[in-house]
Amino acid sequence: MSATFGSAHAQITTPTPTPDEYVAHVGGEAELVPPGQFKLDGRRQLCGQRPTVMDHKLDDYGAAYPGFLIMNPKLLDRVSTPVKQWIYAHECGHQFRGPDEETADCFAVQRGRRQGWLTPEGLEEVCNFISPAKGDSMHFSGSHRCEYMRKCYADPTVK
Repeated sequence: MSATFGSAHAQITTPTPTPDEYVAHVGGEAELVPPGQFKLDGRRQLCGQRPTVMDHKLDDYGAAYPGFLIMNPKLLDRVSTPVKQWIYAHECGHQFRGPDEETADCFAVQRGRRQGWLTPEGLEEVCNFISPAKGDSMHFSGSHRCEYMRKCYADPTVK
């Protein structure tokens, strides 16, 4: 399996990096945060035993490689707490459910509902955040993703 480091960095295709290799590659202010130690607005985030890399140069709010999550604190500072937590949970969803974006979206909103940090109002904040997004080869349009997340959030079979 190989991966390409984010486009904010030199495009280097390499075997899937370890968290330490990723931090060494991007350099700068990148920092490895042990599992369970990453916080968003004072709230501890957990994605199993996976660490989080804080990468101020990442070209998106968050990303994931097998075994670790990557968050851009500079971009995360621009959004509300529910949106930050949804982004983290979405990237965590990739760890547990694979590369499918809709599946990661559904994982995130169901986790948020179960854990109590995502209210219907918070889901609307998430929808307002992603609705302007155009679709691409990996993602449906933001409005489509939002409709799907509303269904996942409301699913009565999720405890």
